[in-house]
Amino acid sequence: MKLARLLLFALIIAALNSYAAAQGEARPTKQVPADDASPLGDWRGESICVVRDSACRDEDSLYHVAKLAGKPGWFSMKLDKIVDGKPVTMGTVECSYDSAKRALACEFPRGVFRFTIQANKMAGIMNLTDGTLWRKITLSKSSQAPKEIAKLVLPAANLPRR
Repeated sequence: MKLARLLLFALIIAALNSYAAAQGEARPTKQVPADDASPLGDWRGESICVVRDSACRDEDSLYHVAKLAGKPGWFSMKLDKIVDGKPVTMGTVECSYDSAKRALACEFPRGVFRFTIQANKMAGIMNLTDGTLWRKITLSKSSQAPKEIAKLVLPAANLPRR
């Protein structure tokens, strides 16, 4: 049974990678060694809505940050929310990184994300284009992302056996 779950997990990951490549969303990225203040890696936490009387909903979040090849000081951030234990990609944004301030800025058509990094914590906000503060985001760097992602994709694997 464990082997079947492992094979299913591998098949899902392979299918997701194939789909992303076919859709043109896969970007060439270059991984570089990360220090404590580096944005590189997987970040897990919460994204809390500030405008309560709106369509916005609080989210359990998983963000993936990678260096953009050929663009020094720029990173790609894939934004996932967790729905029913599974990651759902909301989109991918390009972010500029100010290493002196340990700050990421990610502009997109509806607004901007701004994050600051301290050790393994990333705190941020999302503002709409009109300046409205829409979200407050708190994340922690995940040191065991593959295990976390496996738990998200296959939550049944963690259920007690009968």
